[in-house]
Amino acid sequence: MDLLKTIFEKQYELNKRILKERHSQDYDALCDQDKDDMETRKARIEWILNYNRAQIHESIELEDSLPWKWWKDMDEIDWENVRIELIDELHFWVSKCQLVGLNPDSLAELYFKKNQLNQVRQDKGYGSTYQKYDENGVEDNKRMDELLGDK
Repeated sequence: MDLLKTIFEKQYELNKRILKERHSQDYDALCDQDKDDMETRKARIEWILNYNRAQIHESIELEDSLPWKWWKDMDEIDWENVRIELIDELHFWVSKCQLVGLNPDSLAELYFKKNQLNQVRQDKGYGSTYQKYDENGVEDNKRMDELLGDK
């Protein structure tokens, strides 16, 4: 069983239900990358921002579960709650992926390319001797295939 695919499918079902029942919106249309009219684009952006804000707030809830306040004692950590907050973040992260057209396969492909680019950056002194912009001001993210030898 492909767990990432299952996670994406379950999140899709949940989002489809919530958007239909609570917002009278069509999640299928929002995720359809061939649909790029102004109304769809505006709604897609709105939902990407909604999911992003929700993910940020889940991240804050995670942070509040950990002893980051140096002025306050926290004797016990509820690790189960930490895990739940991470899962809450995953729900919203997967939702954003779906809205921009990332599925498990394209996500993995892009992840591996970006990971390889990050390795190249480290190998070449990222932050000191490595410059991520070329002479034309184009960032290496935009030139990944060229830099990694993919055509």
